[in-house]
Amino acid sequence: MKSWLAVLLSAMVAWAWPLHAAEECAIESVARSTRSLGPWIDQNNWLAAENLRVGLQSAGSFMPLLRIDATTEERMLRPASRLLELDRISARDPLDQQQRDVGFLLVTRLSADGVLVLRDGKVLSEHYWNGLTAKDQRLLLGGTRPLLSLMGAMAVAQGKLSPDRSIIRHIPALGVQTGLRKLSIRRLLEGESRFDWSPQEIDDWQAAAGWHSGTINGGIRAWLRQPGRWERDFANTPALGEVGPDGDLLIWAIAESYRMPLAQVFCEEVFRKLRPETAALWLTDSQGTELSAGLALSLRDFARFGQLLIDARNNGRRSRIPSWFIETLTASAGLRTAKTPELAGLRKGSEFRYGFVHLGGAQNRIAIIGPYGNSLYVDFDRRLVIAVYAAYPRAHTAAMRATLEQVWDALGSVAQPVGKR
Repeated sequence: MKSWLAVLLSAMVAWAWPLHAAEECAIESVARSTRSLGPWIDQNNWLAAENLRVGLQSAGSFMPLLRIDATTEERMLRPASRLLELDRISARDPLDQQQRDVGFLLVTRLSADGVLVLRDGKVLSEHYWNGLTAKDQRLLLGGTRPLLSLMGAMAVAQGKLSPDRSIIRHIPALGVQTGLRKLSIRRLLEGESRFDWSPQEIDDWQAAAGWHSGTINGGIRAWLRQPGRWERDFANTPALGEVGPDGDLLIWAIAESYRMPLAQVFCEEVFRKLRPETAALWLTDSQGTELSAGLALSLRDFARFGQLLIDARNNGRRSRIPSWFIETLTASAGLRTAKTPELAGLRKGSEFRYGFVHLGGAQNRIAIIGPYGNSLYVDFDRRLVIAVYAAYPRAHTAAMRATLEQVWDALGSVAQPVGKR
């Protein structure tokens, strides 16, 4: 009798958990807005350099999206006892080697729209410029990719994805794509290789997703499963820091492994654990499928993600983020000395790992470096997080990365408690 009761109770718990999780995540489809942003911004130039500040915060005017609300109680960020004054913190300007203040580097060199500094989860500094506010969601574009790798790693840790099996074993709809047999889940998560795509194919991929006004119909997954799509070799150069069709493959695999849309996976496994203040947005194609560069977060919730990684390392047993993933991100580069051209401007030893950047120099520091200066710096030893939203006029440059590093170094030095500098 007791054994039957135990079975019944287990079944009730198994049934109740998905329902409870669903109650904590409210996801709403939002059609593309009909509100005009003016006569000079359209579907084909909304991410041009001169339109970045408007485009990155108004993606819903050009593409449909999902609004993701975590209904858990929000956690307000509290100020630290001592706040930092950006214009009194000295840093070296990498462009002319002169001493400037951090505020100058942020506003003038990086075209920053917001910066938030957390230590031990408390606000050391928070500033906004050019119309950005604490509740505005900023599109991360390529900065979304590291979060996809994290969710994939969590699926591996939960036994939902097999790292050494081919991607087609996890996506039945791609079973006839023999070119994908050589792409394992592990290789896809690490993101260190890519297929060789022509510029025209990348343009078609973007059109299928809806990033611009192309003529590719059917959505992103119809494009991915087109016959012969993957009959190609890997490129000679790795896919370091790039956004491409592989990210949409990863989204598909994660969604299949959990048997739910990616937005639901993101909310249940990551977003609601942040106890966020603002809803997240995730851009979709015309069919409602989430896009690999489509996540938008407020600056405060972006910073919370960095704090989540710190907490996961310090409380590994209570976190669903696998400890091996954090340790892989932070592990020393050892004797590896080759410079990564895509990371020029950063210290020797910096390298991509699962879409994140392991930073050279001091140990246990990582970053998400998205396009246009949007970035998240995490120093695990100092329990320090620096989130920046910017509108730098080029996606990636050595000068941009060098400036970010100077800002991180200067803020990290003054953010230490008195007596530990």
